[in-house]
Amino acid sequence: MRIILSIFLLLFISSCKPIDNIDNTRNIEPEVFETKPSIVFDVIRIRSVPRIETFWANQMPEFIFCKSSGISRTRASQGISYWRRLGYPIENVRYNVEGPECESDTPEGKVVIKIIDNTIPIHQNLAVTKVYYETESKMIRRSTIYLIRAYANRPRLIEHEIGHSLGWKHYNRNLHVMNSEYDRTGHDSTGLRYSNYLELILNFY
Repeated sequence: MRIILSIFLLLFISSCKPIDNIDNTRNIEPEVFETKPSIVFDVIRIRSVPRIETFWANQMPEFIFCKSSGISRTRASQGISYWRRLGYPIENVRYNVEGPECESDTPEGKVVIKIIDNTIPIHQNLAVTKVYYETESKMIRRSTIYLIRAYANRPRLIEHEIGHSLGWKHYNRNLHVMNSEYDRTGHDSTGLRYSNYLELILNFY
């Protein structure tokens, strides 16, 4: 009887081993597949950065906010402060201006923020920024920001347009201030610090 019982236990133990092996194999598979998310993460992490194609070389321009543009001093000041916090040495700013700069072409060394007129194609945009620069050196000579009075005080809009006046192009990262779609803009300023700006300028020399 003992011999029969011993044989039965031996057979029972032997029959369990393949099941253990199968379970072990299944436990390994998730570990192998777990390497995939890290690969995807690397692809997401390695992305382009904001870029400039034109720039202010020697010093920051003077910013002139025309009263006719419809932007309040508070919003205009917030827009300037946004870029100052990123390190831009913007010193000369005038608000609620009614001078000749708002009626004629923008003088060199200045960024004028004015109301849009019928000579500027607006299409579906909320604002338009025109940058005038030297063809060879890519140095900006002057910039004009055209606002629609009805939209002039929208959050993030003037911050976005000041970015263009400095030379920054669109950067379609969600919630980035330079996103081309207004509804997807935010206060993300990745890659826009003045140190980034100076580093990119070096590529032009």
